[in-house]
Amino acid sequence: MSAVRQPVLAAFAAVALAAGFGLVLAVGAGRVEGARMAAAEAEARMAAALWEEQEEDEGGGAQAVARLIGARVTIVGAGAGGTGAGAYAYEAGALDPAAWIAVAPRRAGGPWTAFPAIATAIALAGVALMAGWAAARRRGPTRSRYPAGVALLSVGCIALTAIAAERWADRELRSLSTATVAQGARAVELALATGADPARAARVAGLPWAEDRSLESANQQWTMPPAVAAAIAASPERGVAPPTAPAGTPYAVEAGGATYHAARVADIHLAFLGYERTAAAALPLAAAGGLAALLLALVLHLAQLAARPRALRRTLAAWGLLAPAAALILTFTLGPLLFSLWISLHEWRLIDPAPLFLGLDNYAALLPNRDWWSAIGNTALFTLHVPAAMAVALALALLTQGSRRGLRWARLALFLPGITSVAAIAVVWKWLLSDQYGLLNQVLVRTGLESVPWLTSPDTALISLMMIGIWMVVGYQMVVFQAGLAAIPRDWYDAARVDGAGPWQRFRHITLPGLRHTMFFVLVTSVIGSFQVFGLVYVMTEGGPLGATDVAVYHIYREAWEFLRFGNAAAMSWLLFAVVFAATWLHFRFLDTRRAHG
Repeated sequence: MSAVRQPVLAAFAAVALAAGFGLVLAVGAGRVEGARMAAAEAEARMAAALWEEQEEDEGGGAQAVARLIGARVTIVGAGAGGTGAGAYAYEAGALDPAAWIAVAPRRAGGPWTAFPAIATAIALAGVALMAGWAAARRRGPTRSRYPAGVALLSVGCIALTAIAAERWADRELRSLSTATVAQGARAVELALATGADPARAARVAGLPWAEDRSLESANQQWTMPPAVAAAIAASPERGVAPPTAPAGTPYAVEAGGATYHAARVADIHLAFLGYERTAAAALPLAAAGGLAALLLALVLHLAQLAARPRALRRTLAAWGLLAPAAALILTFTLGPLLFSLWISLHEWRLIDPAPLFLGLDNYAALLPNRDWWSAIGNTALFTLHVPAAMAVALALALLTQGSRRGLRWARLALFLPGITSVAAIAVVWKWLLSDQYGLLNQVLVRTGLESVPWLTSPDTALISLMMIGIWMVVGYQMVVFQAGLAAIPRDWYDAARVDGAGPWQRFRHITLPGLRHTMFFVLVTSVIGSFQVFGLVYVMTEGGPLGATDVAVYHIYREAWEFLRFGNAAAMSWLLFAVVFAATWLHFRFLDTRRAHG
């Protein structure tokens, strides 16, 4: 039986590798094809605007559209169009479209130009390598070792294919960007030739624009970002175009860490953020390459088990049983995590269809961000309530041990805050701690003391939240400690009493060592929970006063949903994850050290 599975699985590894290469190439080609369609749609909008600008002239706008687009344009009736890359053209004053202008995407040649030659060659070489290994495995003796060498070579081929495809896609996207801004300049030039004023002619291109006299005046720029206008004003192409280059020749300017493609017609400057930034293929190719490598590793693992049919059957059965749960985790946990990582590498907005790829710029911008690090500091200070809560919870666990009715009711009362809605708790405590009508301050005043600004002073607001945090978690921690106390053998205490050990000695030498693992669990989970505090801050203080309670999660929330900077918020989330992971790792290392010296 294994003799049959051996060549089949080895051949399936070659098929899996070919599928992985196909995925990588398809992703790269898909990004470029998407940018080609977007460029064609931009050209169609230019053509439609030019049609509307010149439709009253002799010959209508069809001739101007043909001069702009060339043979790639098709003009049909409004009722016969509406699909593909194109735009509707309207006559002056009409509500219904007069024509549909379809534009074919730019292509350098036949359909095979959609694939990068070098990346395809590497992919074919990798498939040939895997096919040769499969053939040799079929003829050779059965082996149960994992083919690490073949796996590394295959993964290397996948990586090289992704890199080559990314370089090819970047060149194609830059070429499309240059062509788009050149078409915009050509459309403006044709509009100016018919006597249109500069503002109307510039709007034909549908690109950010500014006149020469307004480049250095931000209040006179309607569509061009000030940073781009300043970069164009400082570029040598702002003046007379180079003698060998005609008017409207594209050139590149750097602004805000991004490359803009610009062109000048008369005294009108156009700017276009290149597709190599808004449709960058680096991240999709990296994800496709990682998925291909994972698929190959799984198939090679099965090929390794082909010599052991029983182990192969068990593995396939286990994967089949785990598949539904794995699908749920991938869809609702790992998928959103990867999407947030993707967002953190972009300037991403809800209404922006083409997010700007920034790489690690969002993370670099957080390093000098004082407000963010102040929020991290406030979160760290809030976490200091964890040891106090643990001490109180352990004391309550010792005091409420037993099965008497009064103790059971006491445990229930202490546990209720742990299962009560955080919003409800925050509303009640906000009323209790109010400066004007708070019950606690009323009691202080009636006893002759001064009222305390619990939530309105930067000196007391965070401490107040820490006290409420202790009250909320102490019941849950008490129950966990009681479970740990129940696991300590009673014989140890009896033996200690016989030896004359007092209550403090029994607590120090029996209770604390017996609760070591329980205390570690409570400590780690409580620290992670304290770093995720949000509800109390959101309802009670909203980060105030003066940012004294602006904790990390609330800061991330405001960055995303108030300021709509989702890229920055996602980067903050991953930095917070790194901080929590480091704290948890240090806790584990500390426990291992205690075990080594125990």
